[in-house]
Amino acid sequence: MNIRKLALETLLKIDYDGAYSNLEIKRTLQRFPIKDEDRRLYLNIVYGCLQNQIYLDYLIKQQSSRPVNKLHKEVSEILRIAIYQLYFLDKIPNYAIVNESVNLAAEIQPQAKGFINGVVRNIMRKIEKDGKEFKFENWDNEKEALSIRYSVPLWIVHKYYEVYGVEKAETIIPLLNEKPPFTVRCNTLKTSKDQLIKDLLDAGVEATPGNLSSNAIHLTNLGIFESNIENSHLYRDGHFLIQDQAAMLTVERLNPKPGNRVLDMCAAPGGKTTYLSQMMENQGQIIGRDVYANRLKLVEQSMQRLECTNIILEDQDGCDFTQADEASFDKILLDAPCTGLGVIRRKPEIKYHSTKEGRKALVKIQATLLENAVRYLKSGGELLYSTCTINKDENENQISKLLVKFPHLQIIPDQNGNDYTYTSPLMDGCDSFFMCLLKK
Repeated sequence: MNIRKLALETLLKIDYDGAYSNLEIKRTLQRFPIKDEDRRLYLNIVYGCLQNQIYLDYLIKQQSSRPVNKLHKEVSEILRIAIYQLYFLDKIPNYAIVNESVNLAAEIQPQAKGFINGVVRNIMRKIEKDGKEFKFENWDNEKEALSIRYSVPLWIVHKYYEVYGVEKAETIIPLLNEKPPFTVRCNTLKTSKDQLIKDLLDAGVEATPGNLSSNAIHLTNLGIFESNIENSHLYRDGHFLIQDQAAMLTVERLNPKPGNRVLDMCAAPGGKTTYLSQMMENQGQIIGRDVYANRLKLVEQSMQRLECTNIILEDQDGCDFTQADEASFDKILLDAPCTGLGVIRRKPEIKYHSTKEGRKALVKIQATLLENAVRYLKSGGELLYSTCTINKDENENQISKLLVKFPHLQIIPDQNGNDYTYTSPLMDGCDSFFMCLLKK
Protein backbone atom coordinates (compact mmCIF):
# COMPACT_ATOMS: atom_id res chain seq x y z
CA MET A 1 0.00 0.00 0.00
CA ASN A 2 1.47 3.36 -1.11
CA ILE A 3 0.65 5.58 1.88
CA ARG A 4 1.52 8.84 0.11
CA LYS A 5 -0.70 7.95 -2.83
CA LEU A 6 -3.51 7.16 -0.40
CA ALA A 7 -2.95 10.52 1.30
CA LEU A 8 -2.93 12.25 -2.10
CA GLU A 9 -6.27 10.71 -3.07
CA THR A 10 -7.78 11.73 0.27
CA LEU A 11 -6.52 15.30 0.01
CA LEU A 12 -7.87 15.66 -3.53
CA LYS A 13 -11.33 14.59 -2.38
CA ILE A 14 -11.26 17.02 0.56
CA ASP A 15 -9.73 20.02 -1.24
CA TYR A 16 -11.46 19.71 -4.58
CA ASP A 17 -14.58 17.52 -4.14
CA GLY A 18 -15.83 19.03 -0.88
CA ALA A 19 -15.43 15.88 1.23
CA TYR A 20 -15.28 16.29 5.02
CA SER A 21 -11.86 15.32 6.37
CA ASN A 22 -13.11 13.21 9.29
CA LEU A 23 -15.58 11.25 7.15
CA GLU A 24 -13.24 10.77 4.18
CA ILE A 25 -10.40 9.60 6.42
CA LYS A 26 -12.71 7.17 8.20
CA ARG A 27 -13.94 5.78 4.87
CA THR A 28 -10.39 5.36 3.60
CA LEU A 29 -9.18 3.54 6.70
CA GLN A 30 -12.19 1.21 6.54
CA ARG A 31 -11.54 0.42 2.87
CA PHE A 32 -7.79 -0.05 3.19
CA PRO A 33 -6.75 -1.73 6.45
CA ILE A 34 -3.14 -0.74 7.05
CA LYS A 35 -0.68 -1.40 9.84
CA ASP A 36 -0.43 1.07 12.71
CA GLU A 37 2.83 2.70 11.65
CA ASP A 38 1.52 3.41 8.14
CA ARG A 39 -1.80 4.56 9.57
CA ARG A 40 -0.01 7.15 11.71
CA LEU A 41 1.96 8.41 8.71
CA TYR A 42 -1.20 8.63 6.60
CA LEU A 43 -3.05 10.63 9.27
CA ASN A 44 -0.01 12.81 9.87
CA ILE A 45 0.32 13.71 6.18
CA VAL A 46 -3.39 14.32 5.55
CA TYR A 47 -4.04 16.44 8.62
CA GLY A 48 -0.62 18.11 8.40
CA CYS A 49 -1.19 19.21 4.80
CA LEU A 50 -4.70 20.46 5.58
CA GLN A 51 -3.63 22.31 8.72
CA ASN A 52 -0.61 23.95 7.07
CA GLN A 53 -1.90 24.50 3.53
CA ILE A 54 -1.41 28.28 3.37
CA TYR A 55 2.13 27.97 4.75
CA LEU A 56 3.00 25.14 2.36
CA ASP A 57 1.70 27.15 -0.59
CA TYR A 58 3.73 30.14 0.58
CA LEU A 59 6.87 27.96 0.55
CA ILE A 60 6.02 26.57 -2.90
CA LYS A 61 5.46 30.07 -4.24
CA GLN A 62 8.99 31.07 -3.23
CA GLN A 63 10.55 28.30 -5.33
CA SER A 64 8.08 27.82 -8.18
CA SER A 65 8.13 29.62 -11.54
CA ARG A 66 4.34 29.19 -11.71
CA PRO A 67 1.67 30.47 -9.27
CA VAL A 68 0.34 27.74 -7.00
CA ASN A 69 -3.25 28.30 -8.12
CA LYS A 70 -2.17 27.70 -11.73
CA LEU A 71 -0.64 24.30 -11.03
CA HIS A 72 -2.52 21.11 -11.77
CA LYS A 73 -4.32 19.98 -8.61
CA GLU A 74 -2.34 16.71 -8.38
CA VAL A 75 0.93 18.63 -8.74
CA SER A 76 -0.06 21.05 -5.95
CA GLU A 77 -0.95 18.21 -3.60
CA ILE A 78 2.21 16.20 -4.34
CA LEU A 79 4.30 19.29 -3.57
CA ARG A 80 2.38 19.97 -0.37
CA ILE A 81 2.90 16.37 0.78
CA ALA A 82 6.63 16.55 0.06
CA ILE A 83 7.20 19.94 1.67
CA TYR A 84 5.11 19.05 4.72
CA GLN A 85 7.39 16.06 5.30
CA LEU A 86 10.53 18.17 4.82
CA TYR A 87 9.42 20.84 7.31
CA PHE A 88 7.42 18.92 9.89
CA LEU A 89 8.57 15.27 9.93
CA ASP A 90 12.07 14.34 11.12
CA LYS A 91 12.30 10.57 10.67
CA ILE A 92 12.06 10.40 6.87
CA PRO A 93 15.33 10.99 4.95
CA ASN A 94 15.21 13.84 2.44
CA TYR A 95 16.28 11.61 -0.45
CA ALA A 96 13.32 9.30 0.28
CA ILE A 97 10.91 12.27 0.23
CA VAL A 98 12.29 13.39 -3.16
CA ASN A 99 12.12 9.88 -4.62
CA GLU A 100 8.58 9.27 -3.37
CA SER A 101 7.43 12.61 -4.81
CA VAL A 102 8.96 11.98 -8.23
CA ASN A 103 7.62 8.41 -8.33
CA LEU A 104 4.14 9.65 -7.42
CA ALA A 105 4.35 12.28 -10.14
CA ALA A 106 5.49 9.64 -12.65
CA GLU A 107 2.34 7.67 -11.91
CA ILE A 108 -0.17 10.54 -11.65
CA GLN A 109 1.26 13.47 -13.67
CA PRO A 110 4.37 12.21 -15.53
CA GLN A 111 4.90 15.48 -17.43
CA ALA A 112 5.44 17.24 -14.07
CA LYS A 113 8.24 14.97 -12.78
CA GLY A 114 11.03 17.42 -13.53
CA PHE A 115 9.12 20.40 -12.16
CA ILE A 116 8.29 18.64 -8.88
CA ASN A 117 11.85 17.36 -8.53
CA GLY A 118 13.21 20.90 -9.03
CA VAL A 119 10.87 22.59 -6.58
CA VAL A 120 11.44 19.99 -3.84
CA ARG A 121 15.22 20.17 -4.23
CA ASN A 122 15.09 23.99 -4.14
CA ILE A 123 13.15 23.75 -0.89
CA MET A 124 15.79 21.40 0.52
CA ARG A 125 18.53 23.90 -0.36
CA LYS A 126 16.51 26.68 1.28
CA ILE A 127 16.27 24.63 4.49
CA GLU A 128 20.03 23.98 4.44
CA LYS A 129 20.68 27.70 4.06
CA ASP A 130 18.00 29.29 6.29
CA GLY A 131 16.75 26.48 8.52
CA LYS A 132 13.10 25.58 9.07
CA GLU A 133 12.19 28.29 11.55
CA PHE A 134 9.63 30.89 10.46
CA LYS A 135 11.15 34.32 11.12
CA PHE A 136 8.35 36.47 12.53
CA GLU A 137 10.77 39.36 12.99
CA ASN A 138 10.94 39.75 9.20
CA TRP A 139 7.26 40.66 9.03
CA ASP A 140 5.86 44.16 9.62
CA ASN A 141 2.29 42.90 9.95
CA GLU A 142 2.06 40.42 12.84
CA LYS A 143 -1.46 39.28 11.92
CA GLU A 144 -0.36 38.51 8.38
CA ALA A 145 2.63 36.58 9.71
CA LEU A 146 0.36 34.51 11.98
CA SER A 147 -1.97 33.90 9.04
CA ILE A 148 0.86 32.53 6.89
CA ARG A 149 2.71 30.51 9.51
CA TYR A 150 -0.35 28.85 11.02
CA SER A 151 -2.40 28.73 7.81
CA VAL A 152 -5.35 30.65 9.18
CA PRO A 153 -6.97 32.98 6.62
CA LEU A 154 -6.41 36.61 7.60
CA TRP A 155 -10.12 37.35 8.09
CA ILE A 156 -10.29 34.55 10.68
CA VAL A 157 -7.18 35.87 12.45
CA HIS A 158 -8.99 39.23 12.80
CA LYS A 159 -12.03 37.44 14.29
CA TYR A 160 -9.88 35.78 16.97
CA TYR A 161 -8.33 39.13 17.89
CA GLU A 162 -11.80 40.70 18.03
CA VAL A 163 -13.24 38.05 20.36
CA TYR A 164 -10.30 37.16 22.62
CA GLY A 165 -8.07 40.24 22.54
CA VAL A 166 -4.45 40.48 21.42
CA GLU A 167 -2.71 38.38 24.07
CA LYS A 168 -5.14 35.45 24.07
CA ALA A 169 -5.56 35.47 20.29
CA GLU A 170 -1.81 35.27 19.73
CA THR A 171 -1.68 32.30 22.11
CA ILE A 172 -4.73 30.51 20.66
CA ILE A 173 -3.92 30.83 16.94
CA PRO A 174 -0.79 28.62 17.07
CA LEU A 175 -2.87 26.02 18.95
CA LEU A 176 -5.29 25.74 16.02
CA ASN A 177 -2.82 23.43 14.28
CA GLU A 178 -2.24 21.31 17.37
CA LYS A 179 -3.95 17.99 17.95
CA PRO A 180 -6.91 18.53 20.31
CA PRO A 181 -7.32 16.44 23.45
CA PHE A 182 -9.05 13.09 23.08
CA THR A 183 -11.98 13.59 25.45
CA VAL A 184 -14.88 11.31 26.29
CA ARG A 185 -18.07 11.82 28.26
CA CYS A 186 -18.86 9.25 30.91
CA ASN A 187 -22.38 7.89 30.46
CA THR A 188 -23.69 7.97 34.01
CA LEU A 189 -26.81 6.08 32.90
CA LYS A 190 -24.61 2.97 32.79
CA THR A 191 -21.50 3.59 34.93
CA SER A 192 -19.75 6.12 37.16
CA LYS A 193 -16.81 8.30 36.20
CA ASP A 194 -14.56 6.68 38.80
CA GLN A 195 -15.47 3.20 37.55
CA LEU A 196 -14.96 4.19 33.91
CA ILE A 197 -11.54 5.67 34.67
CA LYS A 198 -10.60 2.39 36.40
CA ASP A 199 -11.88 0.34 33.44
CA LEU A 200 -9.95 2.49 30.98
CA LEU A 201 -6.76 2.18 33.02
CA ASP A 202 -7.26 -1.59 33.08
CA ALA A 203 -7.53 -1.46 29.27
CA GLY A 204 -4.10 0.18 29.12
CA VAL A 205 -5.29 3.73 28.47
CA GLU A 206 -4.21 6.71 30.56
CA ALA A 207 -7.41 8.38 31.76
CA THR A 208 -7.63 11.62 33.77
CA PRO A 209 -10.66 13.75 34.71
CA GLY A 210 -11.34 16.88 32.66
CA ASN A 211 -11.21 20.23 34.45
CA LEU A 212 -14.37 21.81 32.98
CA SER A 213 -17.09 19.17 32.88
CA SER A 214 -17.86 16.81 35.73
CA ASN A 215 -18.34 13.93 33.28
CA ALA A 216 -15.29 14.57 31.06
CA ILE A 217 -12.30 12.25 30.88
CA HIS A 218 -9.12 12.90 28.87
CA LEU A 219 -7.55 9.84 27.26
CA THR A 220 -3.83 9.68 26.45
CA ASN A 221 -1.38 6.96 25.52
CA LEU A 222 -4.16 5.39 23.46
CA GLY A 223 -1.99 3.18 21.28
CA ILE A 224 -4.02 0.54 19.45
CA PHE A 225 -7.12 1.61 21.37
CA GLU A 226 -7.34 4.84 19.35
CA SER A 227 -7.72 3.13 15.98
CA ASN A 228 -10.16 0.55 17.34
CA ILE A 229 -12.01 2.56 19.95
CA GLU A 230 -15.43 1.75 18.50
CA ASN A 231 -14.63 -1.96 18.82
CA SER A 232 -13.77 -1.77 22.52
CA HIS A 233 -16.32 -3.34 24.83
CA LEU A 234 -16.50 -0.14 26.92
CA TYR A 235 -17.59 1.81 23.84
CA ARG A 236 -19.92 -0.90 22.50
CA ASP A 237 -21.56 -1.24 25.91
CA GLY A 238 -22.29 2.49 25.96
CA HIS A 239 -20.07 3.49 28.87
CA PHE A 240 -18.83 6.62 27.10
CA LEU A 241 -19.23 8.92 24.11
CA ILE A 242 -16.41 10.79 22.37
CA GLN A 243 -17.18 14.49 22.98
CA ASP A 244 -15.29 17.73 23.58
CA GLN A 245 -15.79 19.51 26.90
CA ALA A 246 -17.09 22.66 25.21
CA ALA A 247 -19.96 20.62 23.75
CA MET A 248 -20.66 19.15 27.18
CA LEU A 249 -20.75 22.61 28.75
CA THR A 250 -23.54 23.77 26.42
CA VAL A 251 -25.84 21.08 27.82
CA GLU A 252 -24.70 21.66 31.40
CA ARG A 253 -25.36 25.38 30.99
CA LEU A 254 -28.95 24.65 29.94
CA ASN A 255 -29.18 22.31 32.95
CA PRO A 256 -32.25 20.22 32.01
CA LYS A 257 -34.06 18.52 34.89
CA PRO A 258 -35.79 15.14 35.13
CA GLY A 259 -39.40 15.59 34.02
CA ASN A 260 -38.72 18.59 31.74
CA ARG A 261 -40.01 18.72 28.18
CA VAL A 262 -36.97 19.65 26.09
CA LEU A 263 -36.46 20.47 22.41
CA ASP A 264 -33.11 19.95 20.66
CA MET A 265 -33.64 21.85 17.41
CA CYS A 266 -30.51 20.66 15.56
CA ALA A 267 -29.93 17.27 17.13
CA ALA A 268 -27.60 15.35 14.79
CA PRO A 269 -25.21 13.70 15.29
CA GLY A 270 -26.59 13.33 18.82
CA GLY A 271 -23.82 14.03 21.32
CA LYS A 272 -25.69 16.87 23.01
CA THR A 273 -29.09 15.18 22.62
CA THR A 274 -27.96 12.11 24.50
CA TYR A 275 -26.32 14.27 27.17
CA LEU A 276 -29.67 15.99 27.71
CA SER A 277 -31.15 12.53 28.28
CA GLN A 278 -28.32 11.60 30.64
CA MET A 279 -28.77 14.74 32.73
CA MET A 280 -32.52 14.13 32.85
CA GLU A 281 -31.94 10.53 34.00
CA ASN A 282 -34.21 9.31 31.18
CA GLN A 283 -37.16 11.10 32.79
CA GLY A 284 -39.32 13.63 30.96
CA GLN A 285 -39.25 14.02 27.19
CA ILE A 286 -36.76 15.22 24.61
CA ILE A 287 -37.78 16.03 21.04
CA GLY A 288 -34.71 15.80 18.82
CA ARG A 289 -35.11 17.31 15.36
CA ASP A 290 -32.85 17.66 12.36
CA VAL A 291 -33.28 18.62 8.72
CA TYR A 292 -31.28 15.60 7.51
CA ALA A 293 -33.05 12.27 8.04
CA ASN A 294 -29.88 10.24 7.38
CA ARG A 295 -28.08 12.11 10.18
CA LEU A 296 -30.89 11.29 12.59
CA LYS A 297 -29.86 7.66 12.18
CA LEU A 298 -26.59 8.58 13.92
CA VAL A 299 -28.60 9.96 16.85
CA GLU A 300 -30.66 6.78 16.98
CA GLN A 301 -27.54 4.63 17.05
CA SER A 302 -26.14 6.64 19.98
CA MET A 303 -29.47 6.47 21.81
CA GLN A 304 -29.50 2.69 21.58
CA ARG A 305 -25.87 2.26 22.56
CA LEU A 306 -26.10 4.66 25.53
CA GLU A 307 -29.62 3.46 26.49
CA CYS A 308 -31.27 6.87 26.29
CA THR A 309 -34.99 6.10 26.35
CA ASN A 310 -36.74 9.49 26.60
CA ILE A 311 -35.84 10.87 23.16
CA ILE A 312 -38.25 11.15 20.24
CA LEU A 313 -36.61 11.90 16.89
CA GLU A 314 -38.35 13.96 14.22
CA ASP A 315 -37.23 14.70 10.67
CA GLN A 316 -38.02 18.41 10.54
CA ASP A 317 -36.42 21.63 9.37
CA GLY A 318 -36.11 23.95 12.35
CA CYS A 319 -36.72 26.93 10.06
CA ASP A 320 -40.29 25.69 9.52
CA PHE A 321 -42.47 26.81 12.44
CA THR A 322 -44.83 24.23 13.98
CA GLN A 323 -47.87 25.97 15.42
CA ALA A 324 -48.80 23.05 17.67
CA ASP A 325 -45.48 23.42 19.55
CA GLU A 326 -45.93 27.07 20.48
CA ALA A 327 -45.11 27.72 24.15
CA SER A 328 -44.79 23.99 24.92
CA PHE A 329 -41.16 23.42 25.98
CA ASP A 330 -39.49 23.97 29.35
CA LYS A 331 -35.98 24.03 27.87
CA ILE A 332 -34.64 24.41 24.34
CA LEU A 333 -31.16 23.72 23.04
CA LEU A 334 -30.31 25.47 19.80
CA ASP A 335 -26.82 24.43 18.79
CA ALA A 336 -27.07 26.22 15.48
CA PRO A 337 -25.42 25.48 12.15
CA CYS A 338 -22.46 27.84 11.87
CA THR A 339 -19.13 28.54 10.19
CA GLY A 340 -17.32 26.22 12.62
CA LEU A 341 -14.33 28.50 13.18
CA GLY A 342 -13.95 27.15 16.71
CA VAL A 343 -13.37 23.54 15.61
CA ILE A 344 -10.84 23.98 12.80
CA ARG A 345 -8.37 21.79 14.72
CA ARG A 346 -10.72 18.89 14.02
CA LYS A 347 -11.91 19.94 10.56
CA PRO A 348 -9.10 22.09 9.14
CA GLU A 349 -10.67 22.33 5.68
CA ILE A 350 -13.39 24.58 7.15
CA LYS A 351 -11.05 27.56 7.24
CA TYR A 352 -10.47 27.48 3.48
CA HIS A 353 -14.04 26.91 2.26
CA SER A 354 -15.98 29.69 3.99
CA THR A 355 -17.39 32.46 1.75
CA LYS A 356 -19.13 35.76 2.48
CA GLU A 357 -22.25 34.49 0.74
CA GLY A 358 -22.22 31.30 2.79
CA ARG A 359 -21.79 33.22 6.04
CA LYS A 360 -24.67 35.56 5.20
CA ALA A 361 -26.91 32.57 4.45
CA LEU A 362 -26.01 30.96 7.79
CA VAL A 363 -26.81 34.19 9.67
CA LYS A 364 -30.30 34.21 8.15
CA ILE A 365 -30.88 30.57 9.08
CA GLN A 366 -29.68 31.17 12.65
CA ALA A 367 -31.99 34.16 13.04
CA THR A 368 -35.01 32.12 11.87
CA LEU A 369 -34.12 29.24 14.17
CA LEU A 370 -33.77 31.60 17.13
CA GLU A 371 -37.14 33.27 16.52
CA ASN A 372 -38.87 29.90 16.24
CA ALA A 373 -37.13 28.72 19.42
CA VAL A 374 -38.46 31.70 21.37
CA ARG A 375 -41.99 30.98 20.20
CA TYR A 376 -41.67 27.31 21.21
CA LEU A 377 -40.56 28.24 24.74
CA LYS A 378 -42.97 28.31 27.69
CA SER A 379 -43.18 31.42 29.79
CA GLY A 380 -40.39 31.03 32.34
CA GLY A 381 -38.62 28.54 30.09
CA GLU A 382 -34.94 28.70 29.12
CA LEU A 383 -33.20 28.69 25.75
CA LEU A 384 -29.51 27.95 25.29
CA TYR A 385 -28.11 29.29 22.02
CA SER A 386 -24.69 27.95 21.09
CA THR A 387 -22.33 27.79 18.12
CA CYS A 388 -18.85 26.40 17.54
CA THR A 389 -17.64 29.62 15.93
CA ILE A 390 -16.10 32.93 16.99
CA ASN A 391 -17.86 35.16 14.46
CA LYS A 392 -19.82 37.88 16.32
CA ASP A 393 -22.35 38.15 13.49
CA GLU A 394 -23.36 34.58 14.34
CA ASN A 395 -23.13 35.07 18.10
CA GLU A 396 -23.51 38.33 20.06
CA ASN A 397 -25.10 40.19 17.15
CA GLN A 398 -27.73 37.47 16.77
CA ILE A 399 -28.69 37.79 20.43
CA SER A 400 -28.81 41.60 20.22
CA LYS A 401 -31.20 41.46 17.26
CA LEU A 402 -33.32 38.83 19.01
CA LEU A 403 -33.70 40.97 22.15
CA VAL A 404 -35.00 43.85 20.03
CA LYS A 405 -37.73 41.60 18.56
CA PHE A 406 -38.50 39.89 21.89
CA PRO A 407 -37.82 42.45 24.66
CA HIS A 408 -39.40 40.16 27.27
CA LEU A 409 -36.39 37.82 26.95
CA GLN A 410 -33.75 38.02 29.66
CA ILE A 411 -30.10 36.97 29.43
CA ILE A 412 -28.99 34.80 32.34
CA PRO A 413 -25.30 35.57 33.05
CA ASP A 414 -22.82 32.73 33.52
CA GLN A 415 -21.03 32.00 36.81
CA ASN A 416 -18.51 34.75 36.01
CA GLY A 417 -21.23 37.32 35.44
CA ASN A 418 -20.81 37.34 31.64
CA ASP A 419 -23.82 37.55 29.33
CA TYR A 420 -21.86 35.71 26.64
CA THR A 421 -19.61 32.73 27.30
CA TYR A 422 -16.67 31.78 25.09
CA THR A 423 -14.57 28.68 25.58
CA SER A 424 -11.17 28.21 23.91
CA PRO A 425 -8.19 25.82 23.76
CA LEU A 426 -6.74 27.78 26.69
CA MET A 427 -9.48 26.20 28.85
CA ASP A 428 -8.31 22.62 29.38
CA GLY A 429 -7.71 22.27 25.63
CA CYS A 430 -11.37 22.45 24.60
CA ASP A 431 -12.84 23.83 21.38
CA SER A 432 -13.91 27.45 20.89
CA PHE A 433 -17.66 27.61 21.53
CA PHE A 434 -20.07 30.47 22.12
CA MET A 435 -23.12 30.16 24.36
CA CYS A 436 -25.82 32.39 25.75
CA LEU A 437 -28.66 31.39 28.08
CA LEU A 438 -31.99 33.21 27.71
CA LYS A 439 -35.13 33.13 29.85
CA LYS A 440 -38.62 33.93 28.58
